[in-house]
Amino acid sequence: MPDSIDLARYSVFTPPDPFEDHVGPFYFRIDGDASKAGTVRCVLPTEGRHGNYRGGVHGGAILTFADYALCLVAGRAADGGANTSFAMTVSIAVEFLSAAHVGAPLEATGEPLQVTGRLAFARGSVTQQGKTIALWSGVVRHVARTKVMGRKEQASSVPAPAPQAVPEGFEQLSNASVYSRHIGPSYARKEVDGATLIQPTLPHMCNSGGVLHGGYMMSFADSAVTRAAGIVTGLAPSTVSFAAEFLAAGDPTAPLVTRVEVPRHGRNLAFLRGLLEQRGKPLLSYSATIFLRPRGS
Repeated sequence: MPDSIDLARYSVFTPPDPFEDHVGPFYFRIDGDASKAGTVRCVLPTEGRHGNYRGGVHGGAILTFADYALCLVAGRAADGGANTSFAMTVSIAVEFLSAAHVGAPLEATGEPLQVTGRLAFARGSVTQQGKTIALWSGVVRHVARTKVMGRKEQASSVPAPAPQAVPEGFEQLSNASVYSRHIGPSYARKEVDGATLIQPTLPHMCNSGGVLHGGYMMSFADSAVTRAAGIVTGLAPSTVSFAAEFLAAGDPTAPLVTRVEVPRHGRNLAFLRGLLEQRGKPLLSYSATIFLRPRGS
């Protein structure tokens, strides 16, 4: 870690968050009034498990970090920095400006824009060693943390789920990126205009409230859009922009399924959209713009 980032001055989120602990750890600190711009600062030290095909930081890891920053900035603005509310992402948009490399930490700051009785709005950026990697903006719904944790305690009494089967016709992604493999195995089937992907869910994919983490769902969706773009075009894909709307909560008792369509693509760009579902219930609607280059370049 560079001398300018002293992690002893930062905290990790409490109560523990399984997915952030699995991907991170993520760190944050609050300097002053949480309703002011730049007060909340977040850090993600990057390691080999965050890598993509090209040796950089995977877009899913950056999306997860942007989601973490959004929830910290907007959530702390909503509760005055007291950690009494639970911020759940309603929508988020991320624009990727530069590639990030593994080995140096990512930092994120943001600006609360507005807080209402149920919603909080914020925007910010992800940087690495002073270079802007991504811009993010989004909306969260904030509810009392005691209410969310009470739901988790009720869910913990449910019996352990049965093993999750993958339908015939899907092949495991043996050449998945390091980051994707770290999250868990996924399976794909080529379609005429895209691809369908399935991923069995695991307990470490949840947030501290016991439901599937928004960063996890976006990580799976980002892997799906790049996979579909590669299948359709035969070129090497990288995410330029990603936008998502969260429709419902999921749980680690059944696989996630996403159908990715590529309605339009050219020589350098592909435009994709998808819907992530669990047991036929829509959880996440998303769209992405993908940059294309010849493989091996």
